[in-house]
Amino acid sequence: MISQNAGEIVELAVRRKNINISELSRKMKVNRRTLYNWFQQETLTSAVIHSISQAIDYDFSQEFPEDFFTNRSTCQKTVEEDNATEAGGQQYYWMKKYITLLEDYRLLLEKYNNSISQTPVDERRYYKYS
Repeated sequence: MISQNAGEIVELAVRRKNINISELSRKMKVNRRTLYNWFQQETLTSAVIHSISQAIDYDFSQEFPEDFFTNRSTCQKTVEEDNATEAGGQQYYWMKKYITLLEDYRLLLEKYNNSISQTPVDERRYYKYS
């Protein structure tokens, strides 16, 4: 007997429910390519399985009894974090990264300015021209 991987099981459920992939990707706020990649995976995270389950209104507890858990709020948060790195959430991901970079730069400037202000007057000329 040939066993199916998790992605194939999920894809089969999507196809049986006659759900359009584009519609599903919009509903889940992920790229279509992400869905196709999930369909090819041997294993999927519980968060992904639960998210797809909600989107297509299908109960995967029979197919994935060990992965299907009832704490929906934790699951949803994990999916949103996963989506941030996917194509659908790339804008948010890069925005957060840019803000973090700006905050680090501001701290570096403050540190530099503090070191300059504590430097004796004769040594300040060195910083000015270096």
